[in-house]
Amino acid sequence: MEPKRPLAARLARSGPLLGLAAVLGLFVVLLAVKGELGHFLSLGNLQVLLHKSSIPAAAALGMLVIIVSGGVDLSVGSVVALVTVVAMQVFRLTEERTESAALASAAAVVAGVGVGGLAGCVNGLAITGLRVSPFVATLGMLSVARGLAWWLSGRMPVTFRGARPAWVDALARSRAETTVFDPGVWSVLLLAVVIAFVLRSTVFGRYCYAVGSNEAAVRLCGIRVGRTKVGVYTLAGLLTGWAGILTFAHTTSGDPGGSVGLELEVIAAVVVGGASLSGGQGTVVGALLGVLILSVLENGVSQFDVPVEMKYVLLGGIVVLNTALSQWQRRRL
Repeated sequence: MEPKRPLAARLARSGPLLGLAAVLGLFVVLLAVKGELGHFLSLGNLQVLLHKSSIPAAAALGMLVIIVSGGVDLSVGSVVALVTVVAMQVFRLTEERTESAALASAAAVVAGVGVGGLAGCVNGLAITGLRVSPFVATLGMLSVARGLAWWLSGRMPVTFRGARPAWVDALARSRAETTVFDPGVWSVLLLAVVIAFVLRSTVFGRYCYAVGSNEAAVRLCGIRVGRTKVGVYTLAGLLTGWAGILTFAHTTSGDPGGSVGLELEVIAAVVVGGASLSGGQGTVVGALLGVLILSVLENGVSQFDVPVEMKYVLLGGIVVLNTALSQWQRRRL
């Protein structure tokens, strides 16, 4: 008979789900007292909540792969801003030359996701080739990507010259009529299935967990750690690129000053979802639950007219407390 798991291990596995239940329960009680529970639990509010969550959720999938492998990425917000600017500029240029909105849309999406992947690849090459820490490499990319975004946009948001394409309008609407949730939410769920398969059922995924758990031992086993890290950051960059495309559609512009602080929100979501900043631990389900916990927290707090600045105070506190809890759990195990 299989031995029972220690209490700390069981709590670590069920922590994100318990956290979501606790946050939901708290706001259900508070809003019931206030008399606004109906709106909070309505389908319309759920659609809006998931619509807003789709951007950090897409980026969180990439951050999960990085954190599992023992790294971190501080450039997410800047890369997303750069992706929106590149996508808009490519759309405008292609539409002007071809007079085809469909061709311009395809070019914009490919260019945006490609820029995200390129930024991730550069991060990985800097970490492995220059032997700098992920913190330093991605901090540099944070500045470079933001600077490029401002330069390419002419220091101002870039908008559509004419009518917006239909796919942008579809992604911008939070309340889909026929599919319940907007296409952006479904795209993130599809990506989540793909990433879960990659992490759990491929050699690359097993290498990610192994590198994050004990990089020195992995090197001794003959595994090419450098190649794995470049692959990790490139994959995460592609996912960040898709988060940028969703941002492009939601804001219907290329905003060089947008998505500031997104990296903190994404890291917080992954950590709240049970991943360890030390590497080797984390799941796709946990990351998505972490995003939901923070989104429900923000949505619930907004019902009480709390200043938006408190969101960042709560995020910072959540990261510190959850990391401390993760370290405690590891010591118990």
